[in-house]
Amino acid sequence: MTLRESINRVRSNISKKIINEKIVKLIMYSLMGIYIGLLIVGHIIATLATGYTIWDNWISDLGGGKYTPAPYLYDIACIAAGTLSIPFIFYIEEFLTPDLKNTTRMRIRFAEAAFVFGLMGAISYIGVGIFSEDRNFFGLHGLTSELAFGGFTLNAFFTGWFIIFYKTKVPKLLGAYGVIGPLTFLILFVIISNPLFEWLLLFSILLWLIPFSLAVFHKSE
Repeated sequence: MTLRESINRVRSNISKKIINEKIVKLIMYSLMGIYIGLLIVGHIIATLATGYTIWDNWISDLGGGKYTPAPYLYDIACIAAGTLSIPFIFYIEEFLTPDLKNTTRMRIRFAEAAFVFGLMGAISYIGVGIFSEDRNFFGLHGLTSELAFGGFTLNAFFTGWFIIFYKTKVPKLLGAYGVIGPLTFLILFVIISNPLFEWLLLFSILLWLIPFSLAVFHKSE
């Protein structure tokens, strides 16, 4: 058995233990409610307390005591989002390539790329919450933020191409958005680099992730 086969077998064993559809579906719906709820509440508190706006303040300012009396809300949102999205990332790999023995190498590569970048994004987002703006040790907050945005964007990019090229129950139009949407806003954010475009990048990722999750768990008639 080659090293690659050994790694795939270990990953497959892990996946089977944590990708029960009902559990992952419950986790993802809980994740959406927890993350979006904490983000909205944290934003309202920061706005009322310090005049926080998406035009003038970075997303990470929600985790800074200088801008809000409740920075822990954003920290919890990031840690919860990163942690709870991990089972979904394993589930999606199985969803895209359920039978590794009867598929093409290119199909596996798209799924693996989506898996790797999705996992990178999730773990990095946990880091954003741990190394918040107030706990930016060794510049780790900036690094984890960049890796999180990059990871989730490339996860959408490769998953989107998979949906376009191969038959799934996810609409191909949504796959096209996964390829174009988050990546476009990531490029714009890198070029323009202001708070509003960071928020637009976050919204573009959520606009991919939420409909994609709903499509994956939708039961075909």
